[in-house]
Formats: sequence, structure tokens, C-alpha cells
Amino acid sequence: MSNASGIKVKGFKSGIKALQAIGVPDAEIKAAGSQAGEIVAREARNLVPVRTGALRNTIKVSKALRSVSVRAGNNGKVPYANPIHWGWFKRNIKPQPFFIKALGITRDEVYKNYYRTLDTLIAFNSTKGTEE
Repeated sequence: MSNASGIKVKGFKSGIKALQAIGVPDAEIKAAGSQAGEIVAREARNLVPVRTGALRNTIKVSKALRSVSVRAGNNGKVPYANPIHWGWFKRNIKPQPFFIKALGITRDEVYKNYYRTLDTLIAFNSTKGTEE
């Protein structure tokens, strides 16, 4: 299932538990998510408006086990990420939704890459111990 600002996968948490049950290391599950998130991040870096490059340089992918997120900005040096993305009409800043565009452009690639990686992990780990 997906929406304008993200992808939600039904049964994701139980899928993670199943992967762990067959012996897939947590680091490999995190890496699969990180690789999928990096696809969106790479496209967002191409689409983000650039004056100094500071906002572009803050686009990062999380490395969590049970979720994947791509973020931009911080409250210190780049507090303007949200106004640039969503706009700020009182200050005459028009929205430039680079993240939503990046997700829309890469959605199919993200699905394919993530599920292909999980299939590989399942195939590799489910054959462990069966070879003599």
C-alpha cells in the first residue's frame, strides 16, 4: 500500500520476524532497507533546489531494522528543509516537493530492489544447513 508521502507495507513487522526466524542477520535486513531508501535519496538529491548545496548534503537514509526513512535538513544549520519542500505561503515560499517527486519517480524501482534483495536473503538463508 502506498500514499503520496511514503510506502506502507502490510505485514512488514511479521516479515522481519520471519526473516530473523530463518537466520537472516539484522545487519543484512537493515542493509536491504538502506539500499531501497538510497534509491529515493539519490533521486531527491537530483531534484532538491540548490543554492549552496547545504540542503542537498543533509539528505540521509535511516538504517533502522523495522523502518526505512529518508530525511533532509536539521534544526541547526539547515532548518529550512520543510519550508522549501512544503512551502510557506505567508513568506511567499512556493512548495518544491522534491521528496514526493523522488518517491513517485522511484517507487517501482524501490519495490523491485527491496523485494529482490529480500528474496536473495531468503534463498540464501533457507538453504543453510541443508547442504551436506
